[in-house]
Amino acid sequence: MFVFGNGRLGWSSLAVLLVLLVLAGCVKKEQSVEQGNPVSPEQLRQAAQLNAAADELYRYMMDGDIEKARDKLEQLGSKMTEIRFEGMTSVEGVSALSETIVQAKRVLQSVHVTPEEGQAAVAKIRLATDALTHANQPMWLQYYKGMKEAADQLGQAVQLRDRGTAAKQLEELQFRYNTIRPSLLISRQPFQVEKMDSLMAFMRGRLSGAESDLQQLGGALEHLRLTLDELFQRTDRSAYVPMVEPEVPMASVVLLGSVIVAILSFAAWRIFDFERNSFGGGNRRGGR
Repeated sequence: MFVFGNGRLGWSSLAVLLVLLVLAGCVKKEQSVEQGNPVSPEQLRQAAQLNAAADELYRYMMDGDIEKARDKLEQLGSKMTEIRFEGMTSVEGVSALSETIVQAKRVLQSVHVTPEEGQAAVAKIRLATDALTHANQPMWLQYYKGMKEAADQLGQAVQLRDRGTAAKQLEELQFRYNTIRPSLLISRQPFQVEKMDSLMAFMRGRLSGAESDLQQLGGALEHLRLTLDELFQRTDRSAYVPMVEPEVPMASVVLLGSVIVAILSFAAWRIFDFERNSFGGGNRRGGR
């Protein structure tokens, strides 16, 4: 039990103590935000430049100008080596972006590259750099509807034992997933991507196996749908709205603390005055 002098802790001191505890909690929360690993303005500027270069690369490729696309891809690779990615994404995310650029170089440098192959390669880069600069609403979230529909059509084909249609839908689903996989590694936890990898590999194996293997896809498809919702942070087909906790400015914390101090101090003074008049002060008046 707290004591003050020869008596118990006074109401005014207790009020101050409570206020200090409240303020300590607020300040601790504020410090926890500040003491994290924030992304510097220079990092943001470099990431924005990288994203702009990827956008130009994509437009060159869509226009069929492969020479400009190759040059822009080289510039993009050089820009990436200049960026410090701490606080922006995980090691797996950086590795995925780097590997995507390397794969695109191989595709564009091929003598027999087709427009479709080139566009698919640079689309992965475009989505990945966008995921770096738009953490809350990246472009790859737009793939949810198409992937969900492909998963539903795959499920219908499996129920009908239509192996050919099921294989076609799985191929479509795999293509879309491969396109956004680097972005997923940038935006999501690696274990979430690994779960999806395992599900896709399992279904490919069952579709290429016996009839009994095809029957086992029902449970895997349900896990696939749940994993898609987890990756896209969706529970239904409504628009994705990220939940962002607003930061509490330090000035607001101080103002709130001042109001609390004033209220509790006034209450403590009223209690102290009441006790003094009722006990100590009343006895002294009676003695006179």
